Amino acid sequence: MTREQQLAEAFVDLSDTLADDVDPLTLLDRLVRHCVALTGIDAAGVMLANARGLLRPTAATDDRTTLTEIMQAQIRQGPCIDAYRTGFPVHAIALADHRDRWPAFVPLALAAGYQGAHALPLLVRGQSVGALNLLSNLPTTLTGAENRLLRALTDVATTAAVTWAREPLRPGDIVTRTQAVLSGKALVDTACGMLAATADMTPHEAVRRLHDCAAQHRTRPTELADRLVQRAIRPEDVLAEPSRRE
Repeated sequence: MTREQQLAEAFVDLSDTLADDVDPLTLLDRLVRHCVALTGIDAAGVMLANARGLLRPTAATDDRTTLTEIMQAQIRQGPCIDAYRTGFPVHAIALADHRDRWPAFVPLALAAGYQGAHALPLLVRGQSVGALNLLSNLPTTLTGAENRLLRALTDVATTAAVTWAREPLRPGDIVTRTQAVLSGKALVDTACGMLAATADMTPHEAVRRLHDCAAQHRTRPTELADRLVQRAIRPEDVLAEPSRRE
């Protein structure tokens, strides 16, 4: 299997919430295994925060990883704890260099056979819900490409896990959601028609400008389109926003 095929399979695997044998734990188990298969790390685990904000081990590639997660949870110290609390990635290329930062955790991790550690926060709409634990047998630096890939894998799996529903979609639900998509498309088409007519641009350019403006204001294109159609904002307001491709 080529690298491209592996990546495609991983993202499909992590976004599958409709199969009968899939639940959040299955998705998180797939996440840690894909992280190891696609990067230079040796082990991975996921810790999720409970209602009191305390991290609990949830998934791991092996028993050693589970042990390090239990350690971090008990002593409330380590890369995962910091990543969860701050909402930012934590990188300890050589754990031995971080004894002052984590005086209790580092000796335990080294004794477990790990010399490097990284952690990524699990974020859902900006809210930290846990952390991805990445461990290596030797001091290991993650490349920029690996960091971006891990972030993408984590985002897909976390979103799929928190949106999973126990009850399967009924035929009526599927029709309703499909109609919602079509209604949104009609709304966007109308709004883009307004933009195109105002600025004498092509429909494709109007769609691009709508999406650029929505991204700039961290809102959905359909919500921005609805505001345009309802005359809550003017086409000139959207067109005044700089295009990300300019």
